[in-house]
Amino acid sequence: MLEFRLSNDVLDDPLALQSRAADEGYLFFKGLIDRDLLHSLRRQILALCADAGWLAPDSDPYAGIAAPGVAHIEGQRDFMQVYNRVMKLEDFHAFAHQPGLIAMYDALFGEATLVHARNIARMIFPQAMEHTTPAHQDYLYIEGTEETWTAWIPLGDCPQTLGSLAVLPGSHRHGMYPVYRSLGAGGHRIDTEGLPFEWTASDFEEGDVITFHSLLVHRGLPNQMVDRMRLSVDYRYQGWSQPIVQGSLEPHYGQLAWSEIYEGWQSEVYQYYWKRQAINLVNNRAELRERLMVHG
Repeated sequence: MLEFRLSNDVLDDPLALQSRAADEGYLFFKGLIDRDLLHSLRRQILALCADAGWLAPDSDPYAGIAAPGVAHIEGQRDFMQVYNRVMKLEDFHAFAHQPGLIAMYDALFGEATLVHARNIARMIFPQAMEHTTPAHQDYLYIEGTEETWTAWIPLGDCPQTLGSLAVLPGSHRHGMYPVYRSLGAGGHRIDTEGLPFEWTASDFEEGDVITFHSLLVHRGLPNQMVDRMRLSVDYRYQGWSQPIVQGSLEPHYGQLAWSEIYEGWQSEVYQYYWKRQAINLVNNRAELRERLMVHG
């Protein structure tokens, strides 16, 4: 595969940043994420994994080595028991609001950035190939404005063999593609055979981030490691004036209420922050149904 184009060179040039984003549909940055915050969040999530018996006995939890014979799939009961504990971590939600990220999105959108509240964590076990996230577009799940961008951030070094991300640059300029039911996160896939784009991917080091348009076709790569788990987070952003649907302001999976998530937090800064200023709240589910054809 081709490698990601590095965009650190346009971080301080909003017009060049916007032009590259419009052309390719993604931006890849080295070292944009605060490594100290990343280390802390990784430790907290892996501590929860260790408590659940997911990690190899007597191993360093920070290494994320899965216990032999242990593999859980997102959405299943045992997985969700740990996932809901992750959802309650204050640092998991605060991580989305890093100044470096927000400054980049302010420049990209040309206005103040609205951070979606529906934050997502991924804990991918090794060798679960059939549940690798298939090719898809995020707008199917986001709605609101198509000018929503996702930040995909691995919590640690993430070579392609650990299951990093691949994208089809330019595919965001052609609207929604038909989708088919599939295994993997989201439960739907796009048939990319015959699309006039080339898959692009790179290894990630701590602090790297890729962000992409809601219509950009992308997929996870399989975690081919023998025993290492892959941890990553998905956060979403848009201009404050753009339309947003209620679902983007609710907890991922909806198994916990915000009041439960906020229990024990040390600060109120990131609690209900979207309510402190008027937002453009819309409901366009009917429009999406008209545009989208889901195949069995």
